[in-house]
Amino acid sequence: MRPEVSFIFGGISKEYDSSVSSLEHIIATYLGTPNIERRFDVKNIHHISRNDGLVRTFSFSETFTISDLHHVISGTGIANGRTLVYALDEIASCNEYVVNLLHGQFGEDGGIQTLAALLGLKGTFGDPQVASLTMNKYAMSSFVSSLLPSDIVGVPKTRLITAKDNLDVAQIANLFRGPIVVKPNSLGSSLLTEVFHEPATSGVEVVALIKEILENDSAALLQEFVRGDEYSCGCMIDSSNVVPLPVMKIKTDRGFFGLKEKSRKDMFDLEAVDDLNNSISARIKSAARSIASAIDLYNVVRFDFIVTPRSEIVFLECNYIPGMGNESIFPAMLEKHGMTVTDLIHWVALHSKQYTRKNHLIRGKIDVESPL
Repeated sequence: MRPEVSFIFGGISKEYDSSVSSLEHIIATYLGTPNIERRFDVKNIHHISRNDGLVRTFSFSETFTISDLHHVISGTGIANGRTLVYALDEIASCNEYVVNLLHGQFGEDGGIQTLAALLGLKGTFGDPQVASLTMNKYAMSSFVSSLLPSDIVGVPKTRLITAKDNLDVAQIANLFRGPIVVKPNSLGSSLLTEVFHEPATSGVEVVALIKEILENDSAALLQEFVRGDEYSCGCMIDSSNVVPLPVMKIKTDRGFFGLKEKSRKDMFDLEAVDDLNNSISARIKSAARSIASAIDLYNVVRFDFIVTPRSEIVFLECNYIPGMGNESIFPAMLEKHGMTVTDLIHWVALHSKQYTRKNHLIRGKIDVESPL
């Protein structure tokens, strides 16, 4: 009997479009597979509207098409939505297994993971605390630097900026001597992320970008720009093992993989790195496996690194829910591994480890005569 899965996607974060792209690619791949060869059945598709934040559900059927998916996204012909908590409670009561495709804030920062844990929802949500850690770039870099020696994996010099810092143009030039990257601490998809090669003469632009970031995030990062090549390594994680996927080298004209590059496929190239003849690949896989094994990650994850001209590996960030869109990095890794995105969904449904919320009440005999 084939496993049955549902999907939840959309959301109210700035990464809504990435979530839609992930589901579109999965459904298109699924529909392109003959029914007899499909390895799982789809039950429901749950869409969180970015307009009103309500959940609208569409039941999957044999006649489902991509046009139907677009109707789900637009809300055409769909009944009135439900609040998220009400919808999740209903989904849990129906014992659905839900693949979480909500990218960005709330979808992968511990928000929906907390609700899923409280409601007993089955699926790919994982540990709320781990999701929160990985979404916080500053905290995650600190974790990696404490986990791995700097000669194995380093982290860029970084300054955390909050609204109370009230950073001005004069201070920018004193913080870093070389090029810097300005980015949000917890937004993904390189939103509001840019490199400044002459920060001393770009202070006005830097301060303006920081101000914009702080309107959308609780903190901004000023990070040294590490020259080198960017690499990415995904992992598949079951209850007892971490399986690194083929390492991908990301090539861009300006040596920076920012929002501009991610928005246009013609501005970057992906190149699979040959494991047998490339020690960098082996070292990156080892680092990815170590990081993934050290925290209680579930199902899949993707780590990004920079490799300097001196072959030093520098950790950039962790993607708790990697994009699954047609032109995303993770599906390219899967392809080199001999899998499609629907193969991955089937693998996850069979092998995923379910997060179980611990009972925090300590039950035991209390010695009333013991001093407090």
